[in-house]
Amino acid sequence: MSDKLQIKWIVPPPKNLDAAMEVIDFNIIFHKDTDVEVTTIFHYKDPKAKSILGQFSRAKRTTRGNPKEVFSIINKSLNAKKDDFYNKWLAAKALFNKRSPFNLSNNETLYNYVNNYGMTPKKFKVKTGVDDTVLFRELKGQRKLSLDKAVKYAKALGCDPVDLLFEKQHCKLWGSVDLFNMTEAGNDNFWQGQIMPAPMVEEGKPEKGLLSDQLIPVPRDIYRPEMKAILINSLGSYLHNHYVFYYRKDTADTSLENKLVVVGRDIPELEELGMDTMQYFFGILKIEKGKQKLINPEPTADKKELATGPFNFIAPVVSVIKRGAMRKDYDYFESIEQAEQIKEAEAKIFEAQLKAQKEIEKQLEKLQIDIKKMTELTEKDKEKLKGKLDLQKIFKTVDQIPDYIRKKVG
Repeated sequence: MSDKLQIKWIVPPPKNLDAAMEVIDFNIIFHKDTDVEVTTIFHYKDPKAKSILGQFSRAKRTTRGNPKEVFSIINKSLNAKKDDFYNKWLAAKALFNKRSPFNLSNNETLYNYVNNYGMTPKKFKVKTGVDDTVLFRELKGQRKLSLDKAVKYAKALGCDPVDLLFEKQHCKLWGSVDLFNMTEAGNDNFWQGQIMPAPMVEEGKPEKGLLSDQLIPVPRDIYRPEMKAILINSLGSYLHNHYVFYYRKDTADTSLENKLVVVGRDIPELEELGMDTMQYFFGILKIEKGKQKLINPEPTADKKELATGPFNFIAPVVSVIKRGAMRKDYDYFESIEQAEQIKEAEAKIFEAQLKAQKEIEKQLEKLQIDIKKMTELTEKDKEKLKGKLDLQKIFKTVDQIPDYIRKKVG
């Protein structure tokens, strides 16, 4: 531990605690590039407790110092919730780094890949042949990765080299929408298709929504700084539990007719009722006789027309992605590891199919059998023809492909 590292209990557990403590959450605040504060929240069984938590009480511990050191200390201490910690760490860093869309990655990404997803430092060293001292310095963030090194490591880890070199892109998830039902929230009613804003959270405040609830990862190829996101919360809809990503605009782009959009309209009369005058909706834009309409994208919903214009802005939806689809699981890493075998199998199957096609054409020409007459052949004739074609030899190389690889090729 460095002299700068500070670990202290802000809500300590009892001194003679018999029960084990369990990590239930984290709050992470980046104060500077070189200063991060992680509050780890525990709970433990407490027979004397009288709260909404039941017979449980909470303890809180802060770890503050250089991010490179804090990350590895917290990560090592976790048996479970490693993914939760890593996701919240990325979100907190993204919130701090939002001034620039492209930020070089530090050691946390490499550390996470080398210690999770079925990988260990020992396996990694065997795969890459990296020296112990070099790997230690890279995991501690004392040595930066070069492009060549990132490509080499990415192949061993089953990830994109970009993931090791740059931080992930994030954007704010600012609201949710229900396409079936009206939703009550406090004194406000939100109609079908109307976007209900998430509670406002003051940045940097501990335990206020916790940062990963506000920020979600964005596919790198569609990212822009003006990107926004909402969540579709419509149980029973084919769109349920999907993120909608769109680019914020200040103009009403009517060229987006028949496309998914997010729109905003201003209703000044709502100000007298103490309500927000701007309403936001998600749906499909239609223009009939010069009139702007928003149609429900859920075909089974009772309410078909969600809102009418004029709209103050019409913003294009660029992607609709199922929640969790970007999460990398064991199957992902397994497939990446088998990439060369999969490509080789695809090539073998394509080559065999091509050979078979040429052989069939050659034999049919030799036998002077019209393709149309093939349907008139008896089963016996077909077996004879199959024997002459000798397709089994052609597909012999395909049979050598392992089943688990063939299933992924199709």
